[in-house]
Amino acid sequence: MSPVFTVNFRREAYRLELAHTRRRAMAVGIWVTYFGVLAIVLGLYGLNFASLTQRTHLLAAQNRRVQARPEPTAAWQPGPAELAQIERSLANPRHWQTRLMRLAAVLPEDAILTSVSANPDNQSSAADQERLLIIGRLRSTPGQDRMQGIMALVAALHADSVFSAQYRTIRLVESRTGGEADAPAEFRIECR
Repeated sequence: MSPVFTVNFRREAYRLELAHTRRRAMAVGIWVTYFGVLAIVLGLYGLNFASLTQRTHLLAAQNRRVQARPEPTAAWQPGPAELAQIERSLANPRHWQTRLMRLAAVLPEDAILTSVSANPDNQSSAADQERLLIIGRLRSTPGQDRMQGIMALVAALHADSVFSAQYRTIRLVESRTGGEADAPAEFRIECR
C-alpha cells in the first residue's frame, strides 16, 4: 500500500542548509575576487619594479662607459655661419617684438589681420627665416577704393623706419576684392 502523501520533516533544515551553503559560496567568491585583484595589482607593481631596475642598470652601465672614455682633446668650434645663426636666434625675439608693435601701429583701423607668418615655407636659409607674410582684410569705407587702402598700407610699411631697415622688399603678393561694394578686400603682403 502506498501512502497518499508524505510529510518531509527535514525540509526546513534543508532550506537552512541551502541558505548557509549559498552564504559560504558567496563569501568564498568575494575572498577569491579580492585576493585575485590584489595579486594582479601586486604583479603589476612587480613588473614595474623589474622594468625600473633593468632601466637603472642600463643607465648605470652607459654612465660607466661614458666616464671610462678619455676626455676629447678638441672642443667643438662652431663656424662663422653657425655663429651668425646663433646670434640671429638670440636677437630674434627682440626684433619680432619690435616688428609686431610697429605693424600694430601702422595698421589702419579698418584693417583686420587674419595671419602673420614668419618663415611660412619653413626654409633654412637666413633670408627666408626673416621672411614675413601678412594676410588680412581691409573693410571699405564709402567713397574709397579698396585697392587704394591696401596700397596705402604697403606704402606705410615702406615708410616705417623699422620695416624699411629690416626688409629690402615689401610688396603686395595678392589681393582679392569681392563683387559687392561693401565686401572687404583680402590682401597678402610679403616682407623680405
